[in-house]
Amino acid sequence: MDMSRFRDLFVAEAREHLGAMGDTILVLEKAPATPRLVDALLRSAHSLKGMAASMEYPEIAALAHRMEELLDRIRRGKIPFDAGAADLLLAGTDLLGRMVGGVATSDGVTSDAAPLVARLLAYGAPEGGAGNAPPDASPLVGRPGGGERTVRVRAEVLDRLMAVAGELITSKNCLATLGEELGDSRLRKAVGELSRLVRELRNEVTDLRMLPFSTICERLPRMVRDLARRSGKEAVLELAGKELELDRGLLELLSDHLVHLVRNAVDHGIEPPGEREVAGKGSEGRILLAVSRERDHVVVTVSDDGRGMDPERIVAAAEERGLIPPGEGGRLSRGEALMLTCLPGFSTADTVTDLSGRGVGMDAVLSAMRQAGGSLAIRSELGEGSSITLRLPLSVAIITVLLAACGSRTVALPVTAVIRTVELEGDAVIRDGEGRFFMLGGERVPLLTLGTLPGGPPGPAGEVVPVVVSDAGGRMVGLSVDRLLGQTEVFARPLGRPLARVRGLSGSAVLGDGRVVFILDLVNLLGPLEGPRRFAFSHAGIAQGGTG
Repeated sequence: MDMSRFRDLFVAEAREHLGAMGDTILVLEKAPATPRLVDALLRSAHSLKGMAASMEYPEIAALAHRMEELLDRIRRGKIPFDAGAADLLLAGTDLLGRMVGGVATSDGVTSDAAPLVARLLAYGAPEGGAGNAPPDASPLVGRPGGGERTVRVRAEVLDRLMAVAGELITSKNCLATLGEELGDSRLRKAVGELSRLVRELRNEVTDLRMLPFSTICERLPRMVRDLARRSGKEAVLELAGKELELDRGLLELLSDHLVHLVRNAVDHGIEPPGEREVAGKGSEGRILLAVSRERDHVVVTVSDDGRGMDPERIVAAAEERGLIPPGEGGRLSRGEALMLTCLPGFSTADTVTDLSGRGVGMDAVLSAMRQAGGSLAIRSELGEGSSITLRLPLSVAIITVLLAACGSRTVALPVTAVIRTVELEGDAVIRDGEGRFFMLGGERVPLLTLGTLPGGPPGPAGEVVPVVVSDAGGRMVGLSVDRLLGQTEVFARPLGRPLARVRGLSGSAVLGDGRVVFILDLVNLLGPLEGPRRFAFSHAGIAQGGTG
């Protein structure tokens, strides 16, 4: 019987088992006397063995079988679940993962499991020999006898569905504009019904693409464990909100960048046990990865209770490496100094390690957040720890934008980057030597002119100034525009070269009247620090800030 058509199903289910096994092993390290967890591990290994045998992957089946034997000896109290057993079982899950990966890529199972199989056999083996098959265990995964039916769909199909839904939104907007221009009530009614159906389709497609956050963070607790042990530290990663479901595209965007943030927390955040005890902390450091949903955006936070970040040391390192001019650091706020860690090439490390450096990868994280219409913020207190917060729209494809007129141009601003909009009377604008400001909630907010972008006029003419209030590295900034044109839903398209390299642009979209508008990356456009020169908050406008 040809089993190749079941390969994708085997790979998916095997990876689910391996992910569950890795998580359970880490939990058992903290609570080894938990029989139900050992039973769960045993069922996973048994199920994986049976699946591999039925698919005719004997190498996978053999390794899973030896892991099952070791777990059975632990379950029957013959040997304890200790650090040695945990290391062996984790090595087994890693090797099984590589072997299953070979199946997924059609390269075949090429990993040599013989050395690890020998170690599993020898570990705690009874004097009479090892290799006796354990009692049968019921499979971990059952098949529903009724009720809800499920089917696995290739990711490429979901991507195409999302693209079609996005194109339908563009077409719907075009028809809505046409209905308004013609003044045809029947057309407007038909477009209203079409809008409802397109919105329903968009919601269904979005639901199909949703995956739990746990799919990208399952490997992180194990990574923290291994990195901490290699560096002589004690650390544990706690997950909060891992059951929250997010768009697959968003998860793919976050996956590698979360690895950077967590590695940095272990390497430069968490102190060695001795240093922590002197500081009055427990010997084991705590890292928290939390995800939550706030209205129309996702908030992901990586925090630690480590040594914290020293703004003065950060500024000194940036000046030493020529990332900012000498003396520039004295004019930076605490938040702006911490954001220096996101400059390309920044590091406070005296030596390069094989783990990370504070700032290694941070520029890539910030760039990715900006490209997706999101933002990054850093908070830290010496001796108390650090926290890095990522804010992203719920979808990286279909987003809601605020349209604004700037001279002859219309631009789109992601609503996730907009704090609020205000209309200022002429006498509400304060002018001084540093530029223009206005007061909002008792806070002095710099006022810039979005109209000074290339192709725009010097600024809005008139007594009432429409202003979009946004965030620039933890500091509110106001952008004056000619007119606010309202919100709309658009299908965001990535920019190709050379526009992809233009600072302040994250994508483009087609409006209902056929015009192409740029989607602004406000965090990048307003970033207080970009390259070797600080952004100048002046009435001369954004076009003069930074180096781009």
